[in-house]
Amino acid sequence: MTNNVKDRQYDAVFYVAYPYYFPHFLPIHDYWVSQGKQTLFVLSEKQNPELMETIARDNSLNYQIGSQVLSQVCAKVFFFANEESPLDGIKGKTVFLDHGVGTKYCNYPLACEQFDYVLIEGSYRQAMLEAELPQHRDKIKCVGFTKLDPVAKGKQEQSSALLEQYGLDANKKTILYAPTFFPSSIEKMGRDFPADFADCNVIIKPHYLSLERRAYAKQRKRLQHWAGFSNCLVTHISEYSLTKFIGLADLMISDESSAIFECTALDKPVVINRFLKLRWSYYLNPAKFIKRMDQGIDTYRAVGYNPDNYDEMVRNVRTALADPSEHSAIRAETTSAICGLVDGNVSKRIFELFNEQD
Repeated sequence: MTNNVKDRQYDAVFYVAYPYYFPHFLPIHDYWVSQGKQTLFVLSEKQNPELMETIARDNSLNYQIGSQVLSQVCAKVFFFANEESPLDGIKGKTVFLDHGVGTKYCNYPLACEQFDYVLIEGSYRQAMLEAELPQHRDKIKCVGFTKLDPVAKGKQEQSSALLEQYGLDANKKTILYAPTFFPSSIEKMGRDFPADFADCNVIIKPHYLSLERRAYAKQRKRLQHWAGFSNCLVTHISEYSLTKFIGLADLMISDESSAIFECTALDKPVVINRFLKLRWSYYLNPAKFIKRMDQGIDTYRAVGYNPDNYDEMVRNVRTALADPSEHSAIRAETTSAICGLVDGNVSKRIFELFNEQD
């Protein structure tokens, strides 16, 4: 932890509202530090600060807890990953980069109004925002998806050793199930899901909010049941990064998560569950659901299989494991449009954007 931060000058400050923001910020931090710059992580006091402090320590970060710190320090750039962030009193340029890519519609009009810069990933989002918000064209910078920098650079642990570390069989194919918290397919999956793939490893990486919020107690009950199968790993809440598990997997199952496009970027098969558990308010008012989701991204669902029920999903997984090349061409096209250039240099481009005068 850094002491005496008041009025101290930093090159970059990162505000971490949730633990799952770390994978987006850490590659930027790493590059900033490699260039001799000073960074500070400000951790929210509201969202499991104990876990976030552990992550910060494990990564040897300078950090402080409490959003009030944001107005006490000076920096060239302040990075945020939520469009509704505490910006009052900020002394420096404010930058927004969404914490995911994919099917949930971020409030970009609000982000463009509030932040000095809005960083986006690929041509899909760039074209959409420049058409919808031409008055903010100069704020919008297309740089790529920071979270994929370590993968593109080959900074991944050895798969076989990591599988064995988690108690899984390195000789089996590995299925990753990475659902979001809402709208989710967890409640509509087979009760004995891991048993239906007994010849495979099954890794289940729940969203942080599925594990943390009271509203998702039924999801946790199902996850606990699945954890009892010998071929299944349900990851702990402390496992904040999905990227490592995508690296281990031969195939990923998801639903309305941006994880779909992270896996696509690695040219691995994806199965996108369309059987979702909605809240009653969404059944009664379908327009509410439509508003929550980015309808324009539907064309990109062609990157994988789109089952309408669990039994169809099982068949799709078997087909994809047998022939992982089925959607390879469309995966490459989609990666370019959604994630942008996956070359390991996204963080470098961000650095140059804010330090080109140095």
